[in-house]
Amino acid sequence: MDLGIVGRLAVVTGASRGIGRAVAGALATEGAALVISARGAADLDTAVRELQTAGANVVGVAGDVCAPETTAAIVEAAAGAHNGIDILVNNAGGESGHQPIDQLSDDDWELAYRLNVVSAVRLTVAALPHMRAQRWGRVVNVASYTARVPEPFCGPYAAAKAALVNVTRNLSRAYGADGVCANCVLPGLTETEGVRTGFEEAAATTGRSHEELLARMLDRAPIDAGRLGTAAEVAAAVMFLCSERASWITGAALAVDGGTVRSAP
Repeated sequence: MDLGIVGRLAVVTGASRGIGRAVAGALATEGAALVISARGAADLDTAVRELQTAGANVVGVAGDVCAPETTAAIVEAAAGAHNGIDILVNNAGGESGHQPIDQLSDDDWELAYRLNVVSAVRLTVAALPHMRAQRWGRVVNVASYTARVPEPFCGPYAAAKAALVNVTRNLSRAYGADGVCANCVLPGLTETEGVRTGFEEAAATTGRSHEELLARMLDRAPIDAGRLGTAAEVAAAVMFLCSERASWITGAALAVDGGTVRSAP
């Protein structure tokens, strides 16, 4: 299937590992040029080299997306490689304060919103002029299934991801008629480097194996598919939403979670 993005310029944040890295690889395979960003310069350099070896046209920008100067550097890199940003995948984000709500500080809540909402909005606003001028653009925000079913120990993260879903709908209402499709994906628990590290730490603490921990987790919070997802499976959904084929999909929040969330509010 021709996805119609050959020669488009795609920006992917949080692209050195996990879902972001899988999305960047998939976009490159379909012929898009890339500007990728991440906080860790070493991991980002590795990702850039791997993508270039595979034939991709890619530029890396190291920096924290919470910082306005990182946004400026990404936009400058996109302008240098292309006329501007055609496709934007806001994947960067993360948790702050993995504790019960009554043990969280104001800083935990504020950091979660800066990481997961404010940074994505800032970069989207910077990309909009080019998208609107050419009457074609794709914005895909990577949220989380916790936006629909929050977990007790990730209050700020879940609330911020719910806000990102709302922002995505707002973008669609405001700019859909300009040819800018704004959508959101809500991944379930996905087997990434971060998740594997979490299992390893829990195994060391509890003395249980990875398999035992996974079985207990699936017993408490069943996934219809009976397993964790993969970064490639989430990337496939993101890819479609970035494509020409998704030209009449905007304002959507697509669950990519193996059936974790059984109903939507």
